[in-house]
Amino acid sequence: MGDALPDTDPAPSSGGPADVVAALAASPPRPPRRSVGARLRQALWASRLSVLFLSTGVGIALALIVVMGIAGLYDLSYVIQELPQGVAPAKTSLEFATFTYLFGMVGALGLGLIRANPPKKSLPLRQKVWRWPLYGFASGYVAAIRGTPFLVQMLITLNVFLLEAPQFAYLGWSVFYWSGFFALLINTTGYQAEAFRAGFQSVDAGQIEAAKAVGLGRFRIFFLITLPQGFRLVTLPLANEWISNFKTATVLSIIGVVELFYWSGRNVAVFDGKPIEAFVLLVFFYLIINVTLSRVVTYLEKVRRIPGLGTPTSELTMSSRFFGFGSGR
Repeated sequence: MGDALPDTDPAPSSGGPADVVAALAASPPRPPRRSVGARLRQALWASRLSVLFLSTGVGIALALIVVMGIAGLYDLSYVIQELPQGVAPAKTSLEFATFTYLFGMVGALGLGLIRANPPKKSLPLRQKVWRWPLYGFASGYVAAIRGTPFLVQMLITLNVFLLEAPQFAYLGWSVFYWSGFFALLINTTGYQAEAFRAGFQSVDAGQIEAAKAVGLGRFRIFFLITLPQGFRLVTLPLANEWISNFKTATVLSIIGVVELFYWSGRNVAVFDGKPIEAFVLLVFFYLIINVTLSRVVTYLEKVRRIPGLGTPTSELTMSSRFFGFGSGR
């Protein structure tokens, strides 16, 4: 008779497919990922809470200013009375900041595109003749604007106007207004050009190659792929540049442009002898204009953001953000 068979089956060899399946089945299940709808709801609530907190902070600041007036640290009734008088200077500041920003954007698009595509050494001679000088001009312009104070740029522009066209006046603006306008225009063009350069260079090169593969020309590639995505990527930097341009317009008061700072400094602080009230009025107008614009642009950037690029939407919960505990997913 043969040997008796063992009562138990031999252990299967390790490393087989059955072992892998068994190990996967024995491992603890991964927590389910939240649905897209849940993430959108969380992002919406985070946006609402950020607006609420910012509005609360601005409200507290304005409330403190009002309390200081009630306490007699400054003349609150005078500030309330002068608020309508500041609308016209605020309109002038907005006109300078907005029109120079929009006109400067046209030139900044071209400069940003040139700087985003530096010429290669392998170019034929007929292209080197014009592309290298063009790239050098764009880079030099941006470096000169970003490397010098706006006050210097404004005084140079003013002296050019006074030497070449001292009686220049158009649309009711004197030569001082026009020199300030062109100084702001030159300044914001340089800063916007650098923002556009960063946006254009952030567009995935694979998309450009795919567009070339399906037969799109360079102009259609730019207007259909590079420009739309570049704009969406630089929404926040461009909005910050407008805010900076709006605040830079205060320097125009030096050459007699009647904007917010000039009005508060001359009419309120000097003529009426109310220096504290002048600063209170300035704070009120700048907070209302800048905070409102920044929140609108931030909301638009979150809605129109390219997934995976630009400013990411935070997935931290409120408890994790402020207290360090709680799941962020």
